[in-house]
Amino acid sequence: MTATPPTVLIGYDTTGYPMIPATAPAPRVLRPTGSGGRPGNRKTRRWIRSMGGAVAVLLVAATAVRCSGIGPTESPESLVRSVFAALTAHDGQRVNELGYCDDSPLCTTGGLAAGYQAPEHLEIVSSDRGKDHRVIKIRYTVGGDVAEDTVELTRFRVGILGHRWQITKLPGAHLDVRTAASDKVHVAGLTVAPNPVDVPTGANVPRPFAPPGVYTVAADADALFAATSMPVVVAGSVDPPPTVVTPTLRPELQGQIEQQIRDRISYCADQRDFHPYTPDWQTFTQTCPFGFNARVTFTKPPIWTVERLPKVVLSVDDHAAITVRTTAAGIATVRYQWSTDIVEPRRWTDASGTVEFSIGGQVGVKDNVPYWVG
Repeated sequence: MTATPPTVLIGYDTTGYPMIPATAPAPRVLRPTGSGGRPGNRKTRRWIRSMGGAVAVLLVAATAVRCSGIGPTESPESLVRSVFAALTAHDGQRVNELGYCDDSPLCTTGGLAAGYQAPEHLEIVSSDRGKDHRVIKIRYTVGGDVAEDTVELTRFRVGILGHRWQITKLPGAHLDVRTAASDKVHVAGLTVAPNPVDVPTGANVPRPFAPPGVYTVAADADALFAATSMPVVVAGSVDPPPTVVTPTLRPELQGQIEQQIRDRISYCADQRDFHPYTPDWQTFTQTCPFGFNARVTFTKPPIWTVERLPKVVLSVDDHAAITVRTTAAGIATVRYQWSTDIVEPRRWTDASGTVEFSIGGQVGVKDNVPYWVG
């Protein structure tokens, strides 16, 4: 809620109430020299009665101003306590009503309803006691740590004689939430679009204003990643550094990818070829991880035997790229017969060879199912 300051502020006495205009001096009463029925005497009495009525109206109006609440409203210090009471109640809408919240989606009915821990132990440290502008220094506890901040208030005119204090700068900072793992994240009770991971700090990207407290930033689970959450502390007047939500791999993903790797190796080993290949070999994305060069003239179709499967690990970076890396190489043996005879009947010699092989590549999603590409 944004208030427009008045162009002219009225004066206030030491009590904080509007000053009532000074009443007119008592009228001079003309004493009659003769009978009280002269026209001049009647005019004088009517004038006296009119002035008395005007004074009475002013007094009644002043009393009404003092008693109706149009004059001084909630004190600046009380407004600050009201804001922190609204935070404790997780009432973002009330916070927005009490002060300018920079149109933040967190300052709404459901913005602080979940995933939010309010500050505690509010203490008003000092106030500059300005006439129409106040800067109140406060101290509070967030997540077990003590922080200091300021609240700014301005006094605005209401009607002819009234006024009210309004918070024009709430305590808090701006959140910069980033992730490449999802197109939406949860910040307290909100679901928002995150910023790109590589956006420069200070760039013109959405950064919602957040009152002080501890916010839970979370990403939902999907086919590759488990649900991930992390706390972000907003305390003091300094914006926290960008919050990068690095996804966590689903626990079962390692086993799913290992099974796909075993299936590929088995498919390749079943082929009677020195350089086995897959149906998609021309794409160079699904290739067999082993092969052998038999440096002889004639050979019979070889037989492959996988002696040891490779050991692999999966890792994910801030860009949500999942990489497959080999920690222990696999071993495959090829057995074949060779000959140098040109004409039949050829003489055949048994031979074999052993190769080590590794697995690499990345993991993506195909039809909402994890898929190894390597």
